[in-house]
Amino acid sequence: MNLQNIPAEMTGEDSIYKTFTAEQDGGAIGAVIDMNPRSAFDHKGLYKYVNVYGIYSTEKGSAGANRIPGMSPHLGRGAKVVLSDRFGKNKEFGIMTSFRYQMRTRNTSKTWQEDSYNYYDKKGKILKPNASTTPGWNGMTAPRYVDSGSYSNDLNTLGGATRLEWHPVNSGLTASVMGYAYERWEKSFMEHNEYLLDDTGIWNQTPTTGREYIYRARTTARKDNWKMNTNGVLGNLSWSDNISTIKLRAGYTWEDYFNHEPYITARTYPSEKANQAIFADYYIDQDNVATLNHISDLNKLLNSGYKFQTVQQEYDRDHEGVTNVRLDYTRNLNQNSHGFGFASGFEWRSLNATNSSDQIWYVPGGSAGSSMFIPDMKNPNGPFVDLNNFLWDKQTIDKSKSKQTTQLAYFRYQEQLFDGYVSLHYKWKNSQLIAGVRADAVNFNAFIPETDGTNATGKINKKTGGYINPLPSLTFVHEFPHNLILHAVYSQSVGRPQPTDLAQAEQFSCGNNDDTQGGGVECSLTRGNPNLKPRKAQNFDISLDKFFNRGRGVFSVAYFDKMIKHDIYTTRATMLINDQLTYVKQPQNANNSSLMGVEVSLVNRSIRGPWRQSFDINASGTWMRGRMTYKGSNVSYKLHALTEQPKYIFNGGVTWNIPQIRGAIKATFSYSSKYLEGLNDDPSQIYGYGSQPSLDIGAWHDITNDLRFKYEVYNLAGSHTRMYYGKNLNRLEAKENYGRSIYFELVYN
Repeated sequence: MNLQNIPAEMTGEDSIYKTFTAEQDGGAIGAVIDMNPRSAFDHKGLYKYVNVYGIYSTEKGSAGANRIPGMSPHLGRGAKVVLSDRFGKNKEFGIMTSFRYQMRTRNTSKTWQEDSYNYYDKKGKILKPNASTTPGWNGMTAPRYVDSGSYSNDLNTLGGATRLEWHPVNSGLTASVMGYAYERWEKSFMEHNEYLLDDTGIWNQTPTTGREYIYRARTTARKDNWKMNTNGVLGNLSWSDNISTIKLRAGYTWEDYFNHEPYITARTYPSEKANQAIFADYYIDQDNVATLNHISDLNKLLNSGYKFQTVQQEYDRDHEGVTNVRLDYTRNLNQNSHGFGFASGFEWRSLNATNSSDQIWYVPGGSAGSSMFIPDMKNPNGPFVDLNNFLWDKQTIDKSKSKQTTQLAYFRYQEQLFDGYVSLHYKWKNSQLIAGVRADAVNFNAFIPETDGTNATGKINKKTGGYINPLPSLTFVHEFPHNLILHAVYSQSVGRPQPTDLAQAEQFSCGNNDDTQGGGVECSLTRGNPNLKPRKAQNFDISLDKFFNRGRGVFSVAYFDKMIKHDIYTTRATMLINDQLTYVKQPQNANNSSLMGVEVSLVNRSIRGPWRQSFDINASGTWMRGRMTYKGSNVSYKLHALTEQPKYIFNGGVTWNIPQIRGAIKATFSYSSKYLEGLNDDPSQIYGYGSQPSLDIGAWHDITNDLRFKYEVYNLAGSHTRMYYGKNLNRLEAKENYGRSIYFELVYN
C-alpha cells in the first residue's frame, strides 16, 4: 500500500518494531510499522469528530503569472470527519466512518548551480585560459550558466472509509470489514529558464553582481495532470480465550493512476551586435548560486528567434492490485503468561501491476516565438511558453519516435509472496527468550519490451525470477530492578526490490526536476534490472531502557549493526541521447554494505511546572556509520556511506501545557545531515541531499469541552532543500525553497 493513501482518520495505534522476531514481516531492514485501525468499541456510544481548516503557503510559485488558470497562489483548505456508534441488543455491533477533503498548494522555486564560470582581468577581458589560476585574474567570479525554475502544484484529496465490527458478548469472537475509496489529483506546472552567458565582456562587476551578454537562452514548460484512485477492502476474523488466539486477515487493495504531461523546450541564440545585444544582470548569493535580477530588453529577447528544441506529450496509465491473506495462531502469549508459548502463521500475497504510456513526440525546429509570452515574475526571469493556448494541431508528429518510446514504456509485473513462520517463547519472572524462523519466498514474472540494443522490436520478453530465504531470529529480554530493561536481538531480514526496479522498461523523459540540473542536463533515461537480488541483512541490536516518573518517562540507549548483502542502489551516468545530455539511471546490487549506529532517546511527560503548568519533552538522536563497495566503470569503489542514510539524525519537541488557557504550545525541531541519494559510475559525480533542519511550532486552546482552536506553522525558519554532488557531496547542484505553511484549524471532538 502507498503510505500516502492510508486512510489516516481510521488509523489508531501505530507500533514500530526496530528489532525483528519471526512474527514480523521479513521484508524490512530498518523497521516494521504495524498500523492498527480505530474501533467503534473505543467509545461507549456515539462519537463525533470534525476538523475544518485553512492553509496559507508562503511560496507563490508561478501561479497567477503563467496564463494557466484555476490555481491558488497561496490558499488551501480541508476538512476531516469521523463518526462512530455502537448498536445491537448488547451493543455488540459497531460502525465507524470517515471523510476527508483537502486542497493545498505546494509551490517551489528552484535554482541550479553549474561548475562553470567566467574569469576576467581588471579591464573586463576574459582570461586565456579561462581559469582562476591564470595570471591577471581580478579575483571575482562571474557565472556562465544561470539556471532557475518555478513550480506550481495544486494537490487535492477526496474520499472516505467505513468499518463495520462485530464483538458478540462472551464469545471471544471479533470480526470486522473495512472499505475505503480515495481520489487524489494534482495539477503541476513548471517554468524553467536557463541562460548561457558569453565571455566576450563584463560590465559593472562586483564580487556578487555584474552584467554579461546572453549567448543562449532556453526555456522549458511542463504541465502534469496527475490522478490516482485508491480503493481497498480489508477483513479481520479472530477468536481468543485465556490461552490461545487465532486471527485471519484478508484484503484486496487496488490503485489506478493517470497522468497527462505536455513538455516543450525552446531556445535562441541572440545576436551580440551593438544594437541587438541583450544583457543580463546577475546576482550571486551566499551559496554562490547565481540568479538573474534583470534582462536589458525582454521584448527583444522574446523576438530574438526562439525555435522549438523538444515538443512532446505523454499519457501515462498504471494499475496495481494486491491480494493479501494472513493466518496467525498464538498460545500462552498473553501479557501475564509465563512458561512456554509459541506463535505460528502463514501469509500469501499477490501483486499485479501494469504500466503503459502513449508518448507523442513532435518534429522540433520550428519557430516558437508566437507561442511564447513575457510573464509578470522574476524567477525564473524571461519568456515562457504559453502551454494553455499552445497549438498542438499545428505541430508535425514524429511517428517513428512516438512508436518507439510508447513501446518501450510498457511493462507488466506479477509477484507471488509466501511467508510461513514459527516462533517459540519462554518467559520467566523477569526474563524472556524468543527463538524463531521465518521462510520468505517470492517468485515473479516481469514482462518487458524486447529491444535490439536501442530500439523496441515490438515483442514482449518474459523474465522470471524468485528466491527463498530462511530468516532466523533470537531475542532475549531481561527486566532488572529499578525499571531497567535489556533487549538483545539477532535477526535476519530482507529488503525486497521495488517492482519497478525489476520490471521497468527504458523510459526517456525530460524536465523532471528531481533528475536534472543546470548546464544542459534536462532529460533522464531510467531502466529496470530484472536480475536484481533482494537485500539480505544480518541484524544485531541491543538496547537498555530506563523507565521513570511513574512510567511517564523513559530513557533509552540502543546500538545496532547491520551487515547487508546485495544492497540495492541506483547508479546515474551522463550520456548524450537524441543530442541532449541525459542522466541514465538503473538499479544495481552492491558488492557488500554495512550500517552500524547508536540511538539515544528520551521521553518524559507531565513534568510539573509553576502555576499548575506542565511540560512534555521528547528527543532522539542517532549516529550512523555506513560502508559500501559498489562497481563503477569496471572498477570497484569503496564509500564511507550508504544511500539514503544520513550520518546524524535528531528529532526533538517540547510541549508547554497551560491550563489557564485550556491549551498548550508545542515546538518541534528535526535535523538530518547530508546523505547520498544515488551513485554514479564516476564517484566524483555521486549525488545527494545536504543537511536539512526544520522547525515547526503549534498552539491550541479549548473554547468549550468539545471545541478547540489550533494554529500551526511548518518550516518556521524557512529552511531550503539543497542537492549536492561530488564524492563528499561538497559541490552544490541545486536548492529548492518550499516556503512556510500556516494552518488554522477548528476541531469539534
